[in-house]
Order: sequence, then C-alpha cells, then structure tokens
Amino acid sequence: MKKSLIFILLLSFCGGASESQQTSQQSESNETSQQSESNETSQQSESNEVTEKEEELIDHMTLVDYPAKLYFAGDIPTEVHGRVEYAFSIIQEKLGKYPVEIYFVGTDESEKDKLSNLFCTNREEAGNFDSNDLRFNFQDFDDCMNFIDERYFSEYLRSGLETEQRGYQASGNKGHNGQFEQRYHLLVWSKPIGFEVENGEGYNIEFRGVFHEYWHVFQMAHMDFYNCSDKNIRSTCNFDFDSIDYLVGGTWLQEGTAVFKEITILHEQIKLGNLKNTQGDIFQDFNNQYFDGQRAMEQCPGMSIRDIKYSDPCSQAVYGWGAWAAAYLTHKVNDPYVFENVYYPELKKLGDPELVFANTFGMTRDEFFADFDSWIYLSEDERKIVIPSVEENTGRLYYP
Repeated sequence: MKKSLIFILLLSFCGGASESQQTSQQSESNETSQQSESNETSQQSESNEVTEKEEELIDHMTLVDYPAKLYFAGDIPTEVHGRVEYAFSIIQEKLGKYPVEIYFVGTDESEKDKLSNLFCTNREEAGNFDSNDLRFNFQDFDDCMNFIDERYFSEYLRSGLETEQRGYQASGNKGHNGQFEQRYHLLVWSKPIGFEVENGEGYNIEFRGVFHEYWHVFQMAHMDFYNCSDKNIRSTCNFDFDSIDYLVGGTWLQEGTAVFKEITILHEQIKLGNLKNTQGDIFQDFNNQYFDGQRAMEQCPGMSIRDIKYSDPCSQAVYGWGAWAAAYLTHKVNDPYVFENVYYPELKKLGDPELVFANTFGMTRDEFFADFDSWIYLSEDERKIVIPSVEENTGRLYYP
C-alpha cells in the first residue's frame, strides 16, 4: 500500500547577465533576480501553508484516495494476502476509503514481534511519539511496543492458536480498535484461516468479518470526536473521549447495524456472482442471528437490548437481536440503505444522535423500543417481513 503524499513543486528560472552587459543592465538584472527570489520565497511560503493546511484536514473522518493499508505477519500464507485485499476492495468501493491500517497476526511469536515493530515504525513515521503529550501519543518506541503487544497482538496470536486447535473455519477474533485520537482507524485480525482455501467452508465467513469491521470504520468516520475553535487547524482541536459513547448511540445500534450490513452485503455479492452461496438464503442467516440473540437474552431476563453493554453476560444479543432491530428500522422507512445514505451522514452533519434518529425514522428511541421490545417476541411469520429481499443479478436490496 502506498502512502498519499502532497507534493507542490515550484519551478523558477532566473537568468543572469553576461559580463559584457552595462552596469545599469547588471543592476536591473540583480533587482530582477532579487525580486524573483523574493517571489519564489513568497510562493514557497504560501505553498507550505497550503500543504500544512491540507495535511491538517486528514483524520479518521476524511475520505482518502488510497486503499486500506494491510500488514501481514510473516507466517500468514501469501495467497491469503490477495484474497484479503479483494474483500476489502469490495467494501471500500461501497462505503468509501478512510485512513485505515489493518494488521493480521499469525501464530508465530517471532513473526508477531516483527509485526509489532512494523506497527511502531508506522507510528513513529506518522508523528505519534511525543513525551509531552502522552494522552494522544506514545512516549517512545518501547512504549509503543508494549502497548500494541500487550493490548492487542499477543491476544490475537492466542486467538489464532485456539482457532487452529479447535478446528474453526475462520478467524476467531477481529476488531476495530479505535485510535481516532491519532487520526486513523486501527483494525486487528487473528489468523484469517478461512481465506486459506478459496470458496472453502470458512471463506464467506471471512468476507462477512471484513464487511462487519469495515462498517465500524464507516460508522466512526461519521462521528466527530473533536472540539475545535478552527477545524482546519489541528492545534486548535481537542479530542473528546467522552463523546464516543454518546455519538455511537448504543451497543445495539453499533453492532446490530454491522451484522445487518455483513449479511446483506454478503448476499448482494452472491447475487452479483462474486461469491458462491454456501450458507443458505438471507432469511436463514437472519434467523440464525435471532436464535443466537434469544439464547443470549436468557442470561439477562427482562432486559432490553437497548441497555446491554459488552460487559454483560448477554452481550451477544446486541449482535443477534441488534441485527433484527436494524432490519425493523429499515423496513419502517422502506429503505434497506437508510443507515449509510441518511442516518450516518446526518449524524456527521448534526452531531445529535437523538435528533437524527427521530428525523430518520419518524419516532424517538423510546417510542422505537416501546414497540420493538414486544415485537421481537412475535412469531417467525410475523417478523420475517422486515428482512429485505435481494434482487437477482444486481444484488439490490428491496422490500416487496
């Protein structure tokens, strides 16, 4: 992957006078040369200001013209690289390209350490080392290595080993791990074993994982976590960690829409002929999510998915029943694309999730859950109307 750089090249040609020219001509030449140098200096100064201003605008919300940067541990087979790149190209074509770095951890300890070193080299080159600003940066290279290894890469290595030992079909762990304060999105994957065999049992599962996690990129790219006196100048902005939960709008919405999109985009790609159907129809996939959510809710009787957090024993319900909540909302407005076309663009514009929800769906969140919390217990025949159909050949989602 290539980094996007802005180069502004100013070419100037200054001619000098010959020795045979008269003194007055030499004087005029010197004045002209000095003026040219002055203009060049002025132009270069303006150029630097423009470049700096453009560079200031790059953050986690910025659309860029380069694809996500993929980094693989040395023990991940090379044939996997192209399949991963293809999967991400599909979802970036649909949702846009943002500043994203994705690290794929294998199961070899020494290769994991090399990947950690590469991560910190990237952070150093990005200017993320600053001992005077540890709230948003690393103190030094060692501080960065400890962070990425202890918090992420070692955990993902263990997950990859477990995937192999238990014979799982696809990667056992993957996630969007923030880093908005450093103005990019960090995604980390455990060994993507499902990509090792094209069209194998875990192949489509891996694609779903890619679609799911990149949806989180899209979501977060539409949330402004900065308080700025001038949004065009980085030094005037303060990152507001407290705003994240508020703008996310609930775990059920964050994960429910991600599952909704991973399923619908998968079946879109199947209808387009880009993937083979190995898992049944779209309703079967949503039904599987329903039963997963139902089992999870047994751990939290009487609780609404609205209140469930990742730390709760029934957290899986925000994925399973959250997907049905997303389907309920898209059916409500007869638009399977309402989240990417309306809700999140409006959230980026207004920064008020309650207002945007009401404007988009014609009801408050309280009103929505007053209906949904009882509706979700209806029969299968009564519920299935909220699942969109997928048009043959085009993959377009629609409600009959």
